[in-house]
Amino acid sequence: MKPAMKVFVCLILAVGVIRFALTIAGLSDDVVKYASMTVVILAGAVYFAVAGRTHKERLKDAYLLILPYMAIEVAALGFTWATGVQTIFHVSEYSFGMSIGYHTLGHLVGGLTWEPLGLFVVMEAVWAVYTGGGALVRAVR
Repeated sequence: MKPAMKVFVCLILAVGVIRFALTIAGLSDDVVKYASMTVVILAGAVYFAVAGRTHKERLKDAYLLILPYMAIEVAALGFTWATGVQTIFHVSEYSFGMSIGYHTLGHLVGGLTWEPLGLFVVMEAVWAVYTGGGALVRAVR
């Protein structure tokens, strides 16, 4: 794993733990939402979109950026499921009204399929813009 990826993985995990600690400490969701793993993931996506040399490398980077997020999400949802203690991880705006079981399963499935693939598409778009689109045209040919 690249040193920069290790930094982003650690940052995502750290922000996730902070988010969990803040919600367990009873801070309002309006405050806790600013401890955002998504912001760190998007920063990593932009960095690795530009730094990545191949499509395959960017795809791998997308998975590596999503895995720590998924681990925190599933652990926090598991905590809510096991204890019944509500956290920001399972509020209606993030769970789309699903039960805790379906929400957890959704993160497990999504974290291994559409979430990293969606991030990969974003990274490819950033890469295309960064390279002026010419590299994308050459890649398609």
